[in-house]
Parts: sequence; C-alpha cells; structure tokens
Amino acid sequence: MANVVLYIAMSLDGKIARTNDDLDWLVEVVGEGDNGYADFFKTVGAVIMGRKTYEEVLKLASDGYPYPDIPNYILTRNPDREAEHVTFTDEPIERLIERLKQDIDGDVWIVGGGEIIKAAMEHDLIDRYEIIVAPVVLGEGIPMFPEGTKETKLKLTSQRASGQFVMVTYEK
Repeated sequence: MANVVLYIAMSLDGKIARTNDDLDWLVEVVGEGDNGYADFFKTVGAVIMGRKTYEEVLKLASDGYPYPDIPNYILTRNPDREAEHVTFTDEPIERLIERLKQDIDGDVWIVGGGEIIKAAMEHDLIDRYEIIVAPVVLGEGIPMFPEGTKETKLKLTSQRASGQFVMVTYEK
C-alpha cells in the first residue's frame, strides 16, 4: 500500500515560503545535483498540494508543469476551475488520501503548504517526513507547521548533507 510522504524544503527557522509566498531564498542555496529529488520522484504515484503552492509551482516551472504524468490534486475552497494536468478539489484530505492509496501505484506526495500539512497531521495521514533544511533564517514567512498543528512524535531514520542543505527523514 502507498505511503503518504511530506517532501518539502524549509528555512532554518521553519518557514516554507516568504509571507508573499516567494521561494527566492530556496533557489539561492547551493546543493549537490538535484539533492536526491529524481530518486524520490520515482516513488511518487500522486501529488497533493494547496492552491497557493500550486501557483508557486507554476511560477517556478519554466519548462512546463513538472508533474504531468501522474495524478495531481489541488486542494482549494473553490474547485470550479480547470487546468491541464491537475484536478482542483475541495474533497476532505482524509477521503482523498484514502481513495488514492487504493487507486495508485507509488506514494502520495504532499507538496505543501502549511494548512494542507496541518490537515494531514490532524488525521495522522503522513507516514514519512522528508525535510530539506536550507541554511537561511527568514525571520518571518509561512510556517511549515502553522499554529494549532497537532503534536506529533516522530523517529529520525536518516540524515545527510547535500551541499548546503541538510536532508532529514522522520517516520511516525
């Protein structure tokens, strides 16, 4: 059965984006190659993200939508939109993930943002947390774990450096 994986980068102070959703700070950090992204993506069978994250992905995707060959779900309060390669939905995350785990080959990747992460954690849906820590302190921005996120105990299963990034993996 598929695992649900949070694979995400954050600043040293736990932010996943600037207050204006910008990720400029992230692309300025020097890593090693793709920092293991290609190997991770081989395991992915579906992608879930919030609308704001989706809009940032589109801004960064100069070569076209980066995940066109697998199911993509954009969680939004206004699902009456259409776009190539994605399904906009207001389906509760717990139902969506339950359905995907039965229907897809590969893992379910939660891309972000913070409110999606919070909702997934509220229902204890995330099996593995793969967090890429950038050596940047933003001081303010969008937190990976918004206020009110459910307390969750995790076990560190691996860590490694990749250029200036630290890659850590936790499991529940």
